Amino acid sequence: MKDENVICVPVEAMKKAFDMNKQYWKTNVAAIDSLPLLYINRRIAENDFTHKQLIPYAILLNKQGEVFCYQRHGSEKRLADIYSVGIGGHVNDHDGGETISQHLVNGLRREFKEEVGIEVSESQFELAGMINEEKTEVGHCHTGVVFKVLVDNVNFTFDAEIGNPQWKRIEDLDLAKFELWSALALRLMFDTEN
Repeated sequence: MKDENVICVPVEAMKKAFDMNKQYWKTNVAAIDSLPLLYINRRIAENDFTHKQLIPYAILLNKQGEVFCYQRHGSEKRLADIYSVGIGGHVNDHDGGETISQHLVNGLRREFKEEVGIEVSESQFELAGMINEEKTEVGHCHTGVVFKVLVDNVNFTFDAEIGNPQWKRIEDLDLAKFELWSALALRLMFDTEN
């Protein structure tokens, strides 16, 4: 685990702003930017259930409407070998920005360089909403801020955490094989009743 200060929001502030009993919901930039911005050392934040770490979580789509998915490898042992559609990770105090949403996008742009080796412009990010769950160890101290990112045919350079990368049509994805966050993010994006 990196020794870094990560972006967090008090759980009470999250409960005032959103219905935290839901597992996913649509939101807008103004609602996210109204939250109080704090940074807490990651080693402390991982065991602090009075705060939620905001994790930007991007789903990549190509012009054919296919979703980028992969099998997780690497340092996050809680997610090893599970399928995912998310690119993202912790936002630290070096990512910068004037608002929470800018901090999240800056952190996500850094993660894109690290995980898939591509530069993504701020204009390519479209906020989809948020995901939250209390079922897993990850969920107790993290809330996902989901972005949709449309990419052209690009040459990815994958880091060690990305295994078996592929593009799939949404109707061909078996959500039972995916990590909970990926399943929730896909439901958020493609559930018309939400």
